[in-house]
Amino acid sequence: MYEDIFQVKSNNITPSQGRIIIASPLLNDYHFSRTVILMVNHDENGDMGVVLNKDFLYHVSLNDLVKDLEDIPSIPVYKGGPVGRDTMFFIHDIEEIKDSLPLGNGLFMNGDFNQMLDYIKSGRQYEDRVRFYLGYAGWGKGQLQAEMDEDTWIVSELSKSRLFKESYRTLWQNTLNDMGEPYCTWAKYPAIPSMN
Repeated sequence: MYEDIFQVKSNNITPSQGRIIIASPLLNDYHFSRTVILMVNHDENGDMGVVLNKDFLYHVSLNDLVKDLEDIPSIPVYKGGPVGRDTMFFIHDIEEIKDSLPLGNGLFMNGDFNQMLDYIKSGRQYEDRVRFYLGYAGWGKGQLQAEMDEDTWIVSELSKSRLFKESYRTLWQNTLNDMGEPYCTWAKYPAIPSMN
């Protein structure tokens, strides 16, 4: 079957905190098709991650949500997943933000939001150092492992420069290409129109 050559087997790496999971090209789901998800929590009770490469149909900016950023150039807010869309997450590499959760590879999640806003308003370099998301992806106990057993996800490491310096639109394809064969074969599979 034609699709079988694109169904690469899961690489059986643990989707631990700070790693990414990359969707199989055969995953035809409105929320998760061609996603790259940064894992925030992985334990026996369930899993949580933030989708790194999806935008809202109607673009959202941090400036729309935080009124005292009106004089700052537009800062996009991306779709972090289908759960908790009223919850803001931010991934960054700014060590001085207090109470940030270290994810490894020089990346942090969240921290003191007001301090981050002050950092942005101070005129210091924040472009290519922080991305904002609404919502997250969550799995109940054993759910993500079951999906991995079905070869739905491949686990890899996140390139910080790809996250911050490149378009979110190319993250899925470029991350697969970075992994070499046989995984870059996934990146060549034509997109499946979502039925949702």
